Amino acid sequence: MNHEDTARAAHRNGSNCAASVYSAFADVNPTHGEPPLPRGEGGMCGAVLAARQVLRELSIENDFDQRFTEVCGSLKCAELRRARIPCNDLVGVAAKLTDAYIEKMR
Repeated sequence: MNHEDTARAAHRNGSNCAASVYSAFADVNPTHGEPPLPRGEGGMCGAVLAARQVLRELSIENDFDQRFTEVCGSLKCAELRRARIPCNDLVGVAAKLTDAYIEKMR
């Protein structure tokens, strides 16, 4: 199972969006700690916050916010919900983009 599938499965099984994305990368993140709180920073999507945290902990330079916004239209939870984008899809996009940055570093 890849990181996107792992994150989506965790979310389907009841983990929140941030925990789902963050925990999916435990195998590649040696500084793995606690996931961020969903909407913890100015109403930001938890999947976005978790992806940012993983990339920061791995010291990977990125333009994640721009790429996520191109795909999903916003970084804010309320705006994404108004757009009726399923949270599991947001989790999947965040994990897939994070994987792409990690792959570039290998």
